[in-house]
Amino acid sequence: MPRKTIPHNPALPSFFSFSRTMLLLLAILLPCGSPASAATWYVKPSAEVPVRSGQGAEFKILAVVPDGMAVEILEEVDPWARIRTPGGTEGWLLKRYLTSETPLSTAVATLQTEKSRLEETSGELSRKYNELSATQARNEKELEACRAERDKALNDYETLRQDNADVIGLQKRFAENTRELQETREKLAALELANTGRKRNSSIMWFLAGGLVLLSGWFLGILSSRSRKRKSTLY
Repeated sequence: MPRKTIPHNPALPSFFSFSRTMLLLLAILLPCGSPASAATWYVKPSAEVPVRSGQGAEFKILAVVPDGMAVEILEEVDPWARIRTPGGTEGWLLKRYLTSETPLSTAVATLQTEKSRLEETSGELSRKYNELSATQARNEKELEACRAERDKALNDYETLRQDNADVIGLQKRFAENTRELQETREKLAALELANTGRKRNSSIMWFLAGGLVLLSGWFLGILSSRSRKRKSTLY
């Protein structure tokens, strides 16, 4: 069966070429995908991945990112993603080279950094613990000294209180003795006064007795002389 020949239309190649160009421009200017929220993804372990200025191998290579580099996703248009490198370069690369999982090397580096930080923190904590231990030991020693001083002060206070009580007792006894002594002196003075009166009365009595004896002797002498005279007249 003879093939049916399609009449050649010179306008068709021009139309298809124009349509392809317009579609390409629309794909560049108006991407079909919606802008993605900025998120950090990582380049999968592979050969170095080129970052291009557009969605296609024909676009200019802006940068080459190694595996494990953290990039920021700005927009997703399957199978492409527009990213921003840590250096600030923005461009497109295939999404199959990206992963949200942290690369092992990055995780190991992060763990090593965290380990170093924890070691530093541990060393700092150990130093502070040693300082606190030394401070606690010093405080305990000072506390013991304060307790010893407190006990000594209490003992001194108790001794002083007892001494004060003794002094008060001595003062009371001294006052009582002074009062008794004063009473004794007053009694002694009264006795001395009474004794002096008795001595004076005794002297007077002895004087009177002596006078009486003299008078009696004188009277007896007179009587004796009269008796002798009387007898002589009788003879």
